[in-house]
Amino acid sequence: MAFHGNLRTMPLADLLQWAASGRHTGTISIANADTVKLIYISQGVIVSCTSSDPREFLGHFLVSHGAIDEAQLRGAVIDQDRESGMLGQILVERGDLTREELHAMLRLKAEEAIFDLFTWTEGRFKFIENELPSYELIPISLDVSGLVLEGMRRLDEWRRIRDVIPNDLCVPVVVGSLIDDDSPDPGRRIVLEAVNDDRSVADICLHTHAGEFYVCEIVLREVRRGRLKLVRPRLAPTAQDLGVATSSASLMAAARDALAGTDLDRAVRYLHAAICLEPHDRELREQVDELEGEVRYRLARDGIDRSSVPRLATNINELAALDLSPNEGFIMSRVDGRSTVEAIVKISPLTELEALLVFWKLTRAGCLAMA
Repeated sequence: MAFHGNLRTMPLADLLQWAASGRHTGTISIANADTVKLIYISQGVIVSCTSSDPREFLGHFLVSHGAIDEAQLRGAVIDQDRESGMLGQILVERGDLTREELHAMLRLKAEEAIFDLFTWTEGRFKFIENELPSYELIPISLDVSGLVLEGMRRLDEWRRIRDVIPNDLCVPVVVGSLIDDDSPDPGRRIVLEAVNDDRSVADICLHTHAGEFYVCEIVLREVRRGRLKLVRPRLAPTAQDLGVATSSASLMAAARDALAGTDLDRAVRYLHAAICLEPHDRELREQVDELEGEVRYRLARDGIDRSSVPRLATNINELAALDLSPNEGFIMSRVDGRSTVEAIVKISPLTELEALLVFWKLTRAGCLAMA
């Protein structure tokens, strides 16, 4: 049996409670313009959850919560490429995590991925009965009633956060002592140590591999305690700021024009804006996929080879003077003269296409050279 609909007409809380009360077994797929999340249910109990958002991949989640560091993630990813195993199991075999720690973090990761769904105002879902992954799951057994209550609390908290931190361009500035010596939470410490009076919330998310809610919740707590204040820059550009009419057709036309003019970054932004306007249009999704394929071809033709090793093509002083975006700053900080483009992409919380575009822009700007 397949059951499908939209979160606008059947909210997530109702969907999960329907699955629980009916003791259903199967997979709930929920998708918006950018992300697909899969919730696996057995006899009405959630046993696992996966996401296509790189920021919710296990490795990034473990780094953001202080369970492993980025060097351990890099080593595990290299081993995974060689052995084709599950990342969590590889980390256990390497001694970076105990099996008990892995299970606890998988449970927490699944909870956070589902809590994030409560903030979605748009999303189409599909339930496929009796369909579960072919690979063996590490069961986490999440009670739906508790998840729904916490999810609604998180939604209320997110609204309170937005009253103080309206967007991820805000910069937290230290006005008091941040780090408590007795703080038991390594993830909180990692976030607060990333506050340097210059990084925006978006920068901190990238630097720590953390999600926006996680970072904002920690920042808001310190703002309320009088230890941080916020510098609010102008709002992020809207679709109108792209300089074209805000219809999907006009945005697609602008994307094609940008591709013809070799402005790949702008083309991708137009494509993203178009799909955000019409997230349920399958024909549009196919057109976007086709043009993104053209972008990937252009990137490869311009020398962005996954096996290449990027190297700095400018000195440190010149680099410090550059006005780098958060994404550019993240990629530049991971260039060490040894790691390939592929290796850096895999430890990056950016999508693959976002990361490849950053390499392309930095190479064209003369900041990086490919070897």
